[in-house]
Parts: sequence; C-alpha cells; structure tokens
Amino acid sequence: MISEKQEKLKIAYIPLAKGSWLNDRGYKTREQSIEELKRNPGVDIVAPDFIATNDDEAYQACEYFKYMHVDVILIQFIGFAPGSIVAILATAIAAPVVLWSIPEVPMTGGRLEINSFCASNLNAFILTKLKRKYKYIFSSVESVSEKIAPVFRVLSVIKTLRRIKIGLVGSRVPGFYTSNFNELELRRILGVEVQYITLLEVIHVADQINSEEIDKVLPRFISIERDQVTDEELLKSVRLYLSFRKLAIKYHLDAYAIKCWSEFGDIYGIGVCSCLSFLSTDGIICACESDINGSVNMIINYLLCSQVPFFCDFISYDEKDNSGIVWHCGAASETLCKTNCMGKLCKHGSIDGGNKKGVTYEFPLKSGPVTFCSFGEGNKGHRLLLTTGNALDTKQLIKGNPLIIKFDIDVKKLVETIIYQGFAHHYVVVHNNNYDDLIDLCKWLDIEIVTVKDCQENKV
Repeated sequence: MISEKQEKLKIAYIPLAKGSWLNDRGYKTREQSIEELKRNPGVDIVAPDFIATNDDEAYQACEYFKYMHVDVILIQFIGFAPGSIVAILATAIAAPVVLWSIPEVPMTGGRLEINSFCASNLNAFILTKLKRKYKYIFSSVESVSEKIAPVFRVLSVIKTLRRIKIGLVGSRVPGFYTSNFNELELRRILGVEVQYITLLEVIHVADQINSEEIDKVLPRFISIERDQVTDEELLKSVRLYLSFRKLAIKYHLDAYAIKCWSEFGDIYGIGVCSCLSFLSTDGIICACESDINGSVNMIINYLLCSQVPFFCDFISYDEKDNSGIVWHCGAASETLCKTNCMGKLCKHGSIDGGNKKGVTYEFPLKSGPVTFCSFGEGNKGHRLLLTTGNALDTKQLIKGNPLIIKFDIDVKKLVETIIYQGFAHHYVVVHNNNYDDLIDLCKWLDIEIVTVKDCQENKV
C-alpha cells in the first residue's frame, strides 16, 4: 500500500558564508535553523558540524554526505558566499537543491551584514548554467518550517513515486486509446513500475476465497443500502474485492488500473465499480478502464494531500454558469460522498444497456474546493492539464457519482484547450487545492504544464 512506501526525506543541510562575512550571529543562526527544520516530522536533517566558508570545506561537506544517500541539498546563506562552493556541492551530490536566503538585519548606515539574497542570486545563476534543478525560498529562521513545508511535500512525493507499483488488470478497454501509456517513459520520469495481471488470475483467486474470509468483510458490504442488487451479486463483489486485496499483497501493489468492462459483466456477471470504491478507501488507489496515467494522476494527488481523488469523465458544461459536470459509473471512494447523504449499492447504469447487473456504489460527491487535472502524453512528452474550482452541492443527477464544479477559469477556454490540444477524456478531481504543488512537481520532473488563464485575464 502507498502508506507503506512513504519514507522521511533525508535533508543535507549546508550553511554557507564567506569567511569575511561570518560572525557570531552566523553560528547562532546555524543552530537555530537546525532546530527549526527538525520540527517538520517528514524529514531527517543531517548536517556537518561547521559552516562552509571555502572550497576545502565544501569538499569536506561532500565527503561527509558521501554515503548518506541524501534526498535534498538545503543550502542556507548565513552570509554572502562565493559561487565555487555551491558548484562543488551541486556537482558532487546528485539531489535537488534548495537555496535559502534569510532577511537582512536593519540597515543603519554601516556595513552590509548578511547579504544573503545576493548570494542566492549569484548561485541561482550558477545552478542554471550547471542545468541543475533548484527551488528558492526567502524566510526568517522562525518561519522556515512553514515556508519550506510545500517544497519538502513535493519532493517527498517524487521520492515515494520511485517506489510505487501499479497493477494493470487486463488490457485497455475496446477503443479507449486514451488508456494507452508509455511504460518505460513513465519509469524514467517517475520511477513508477507496472505489474501486468490477467483477468483470469483475478477470477481464479476470487473463486478460491473461502467462507471464513468472506465473513470477515461481509458486514462492510451488507451495512450499505442496496437497490435491486441480489445476494449473488453482492457475494461476487466481495470475492472480487478480496481477490484484488490478495493480489495487491502478492505483487506489492499500491494501486490498480483495471479493465472494468466488458469481460467482468459478460463472463463474471457483475461490474467491479464497488470493489474499486472500497479499495480506494482502503488506500489502494484504483482507476477504471485500464488507465495507468489516470492511476498515476490519482496517486500523485493522494500523496500531496491524503485525500482520495475521483477518477472521472467530464460530461457536460454550462458557459453561463461557468460550471461543468464530472461523473463516473459508481467507483468513487465512499470518503467522497456528499455530506448527510447515504450511498447505495446499485445496478450498473451502462452494462447490458443499464440496470441489468450490479454492483456500483452510487452517491453524489461532496462540495468544497477542488483541483481538476489530466495527466498523459502530449507531442513533447508527458504533460499535465491543471485548473481549480469549487465543487457545488450536487443532487443524484444521473446514476453513478455526479459532481458539479464551478471553475475558477473560463470553462469555454478550458473546453477549447481540452479539445484542440487533444487531452484524453479521463480526469482526476481531488478535494484540495493542489495547484501550486502540482506546478512545482512538474517543474522538478520536466513535465509540461498546461493551464488556462483565469477569467479576468481572458477579458484583457
């Protein structure tokens, strides 16, 4: 499971100052900075016992970190520092770099005392020429935990992705070329591994589930109101759910992309929507219709905010209200259910023409701020379409899981971007504003970012 793959970031903290700019204040700043950084529970701070002031000490720092496998180089400019120190560090340590400048002390007509921002300016130039990825923050020591937390959060997601394994169950569904993916390119960019699993194995494992195993999870299923779902369909759904759980353990999976039609309905007699809902709630994130890129998109957003995302289609929009409706058949996690609403296990709205076979988990989704995005391949490699909005109070407009979103951008421009830039028809909606974090993640990983200018800018 994803939660088992998350580890602390190991931060190589390196304070710098040219000897002529180092004073007692600098040593005190170093000690305070280390203590403040340690307040972040998701990181492990490692630091040499000195402030690097010259090239020799830069090499000493490199030797200190040599076998530590650090994830981030955090360079704090306690005073002005020449560019050669950072050039040495960045060349020797293959990790993302964060430059940290601290505020200048009050100027009273005397000597400039810290000159920290100018040092970042100089060294940002050097890192750019070295083609090294970096992030810049400006913060007092007292505020650094808050200011740097988003940087650590994004880098932690990138680290975790390198350990993620997704189970692809079956092939893509008929005609859904949008579910195709570039396996090795995903592995190169994100480190995500794909495990191929046949539908035959899923059914075989499901058939071997014994009554004792079923009895342990059955209360979870029967506690939910049913609408025409038979006992036989419910039992088959339980078996499939347990089969997916067993295979996740067998193959060390964190997520699935599942060929949910047509074989499950044609041969096994039910749809798998409710199984996907329960699995996602359990932390085994599931995308429908064999969409590996959709599963990756869900995983990234889940790691950023610990909210289970919604895998969906964008089915309708209204230019007057600047809104759109997203929807899928009934596989949304129950954590997304509308407040004061009870979901139902229902017949599938599409299989065999609709209302013939179970089992979906139907409810409208909850309201609140959301991020709307699509991840996949464009003409220049992988790309992310990204915008935000507010999920509105939504009724059960259609069978499955509907949600109305009032977008923060011009919905007409959004639709034109989707259509004319050829984005796939699957989207991920997460109930959190992940916009800035996703922008940063794409920059670190060289993923193209596609956004739509906000309504006010479009009027200019």
